Order: sequence, then structure tokens, then C-alpha cells
Amino acid sequence: MRYIFDHLNLIRETLLRSPVGLITDVDGTISRIAPTPQQARISSSCRYYLIRLSHQLAVVAAISGRPVAQLKGMVGIDGMVYIGNHGLERGEKTRTKLATDTSDYFRVINSVVKKLAPLLAIEGINIENKGMTATIHYRLCNDPQLAEREILKLVAALPQAKRLTIIKDRMAIDLISPTDINKGTATRDLIREYNLRGGIYLGDDTTDIAAFQAIRTANSPPDFQGWAIAVNSPEVPPELISAADFLLEGVSDVERFLKWLTENTVQSS
Repeated sequence: MRYIFDHLNLIRETLLRSPVGLITDVDGTISRIAPTPQQARISSSCRYYLIRLSHQLAVVAAISGRPVAQLKGMVGIDGMVYIGNHGLERGEKTRTKLATDTSDYFRVINSVVKKLAPLLAIEGINIENKGMTATIHYRLCNDPQLAEREILKLVAALPQAKRLTIIKDRMAIDLISPTDINKGTATRDLIREYNLRGGIYLGDDTTDIAAFQAIRTANSPPDFQGWAIAVNSPEVPPELISAADFLLEGVSDVERFLKWLTENTVQSS
């Protein structure tokens, strides 16, 4: 895999296009992975450079499995677009809108989360009900592999869960409403809405693969040139690395890359 700092000439070429956008995942990308989701914090350096880039680029967006309200509070930059629940929510300024009619998904997720209550008997498990999605975290379990097997076993036994998409995340299992909406469709929508001619996507996990594929599908010189950049760590799935164009080594490298972007971006929104 190509290390991005060995190929900055290609990124510089993309930055000469107009308009250009930056889309970034949050946890594990601009925020170091924490023991619990509540403890995660955005890198202060990443926040500083994202604020600057939100004034330099056509669009800067944060995309996450977290709900939009939580995402806004965590990142805290007014000039950004926030896409939550893996693409099912979108927030700008004081407004949050749902990507589709999700009333039935709330019901299904609530039902499944209630049935998952026995998992809480396993020390270290934390279940997040995020409305249209849910996440079962097991990072703090004494035996994470055993915990993962128990989680998947119980989920597979629930009739209600058969309607959900189940994704193995970083020490977590995501339960996602059964729609065609994901980080990939959200990325594609941003490219179209802002008429982007250049784009960069930063991500570190399985759900970011769909966004990487959207970037690759959108590539059509001279109309659009985009790059999918994987943020590496010991927990990153090999499939993500395979789907990426370039590699960064952890959040500290993301800080360095965002700094470089601010210094080499010539366009303004």
C-alpha cells in the first residue's frame, strides 16, 4: 500500500481542482479509539485544521455511525456537514434531517436492543441504542473474542434481527437498519450536491469501505478525481487497506496530513 506522504504530488494535483471536498470518518480517524464511545475526544490538532479547511474547501464533512446530535457535540465545528448513523441522518447548522422514512426502523432497533439485555450480564459489554442503528461494544471485556461469539450467537437467534444488517466493527457489532443508504451513498450525494471535481475521504473501518468504493466509482477524469485514504492501526480490517488508494499511520499522521492540506489548498468555498 502506498504511503501518502510519498505521493503528495498526486494530492496536490487534486487540490488544484475546484470545487474540492474533504470527508472524514471520526472514531479512529480524527479521534483516537477510547475504551468507551463516551470517552473519545477529537484531536485538538485535527479540530484546528478542520476549522481552517472548512473555510478553504467547498465542503468538509464528518461521517460516522454516531447520531448527528452526538457527532456535532463531539466535533464542534459550525462550518461542517455532519452525517450520522452511517448515512441515515444529516445535520447542517441547526437542522437535522433523516435520509428516509425511518419510523419502522426505530421500532425494530428498540425491539432488538431490549432482547439483547442478557448480554449486559457479560462484564464490559455496552449497548448503544442510536435510534435507527445500534452498536454493541465489547472492547472492555476480559475475553473479547468470546464476547463477540456470544453477541453474534444471540443476535442470530433473534427473529427481529433478521431484518438488520450486521457489521463487525472495531471491538463492536453494528446493527443497521435495512436500507441501501450507507457511507458510500452519503459520499456520492456530497460529490453530486457540491459538484465536486476533487475529493478526499479518510476512514479506518469496515463501514468506510462503501465510501472508498463510491470515491473510486466517481473517478472520471477530467470531471472528478478523488482519493480514498485508510488510517492504519492494529485493528484495521485488511479489506479496508485493499480498498484504499493511500495509507496514513494512525491519528498522528492524520494531524500531519490535515496540516499539509491547509498549507497547500489554494481554493476557497
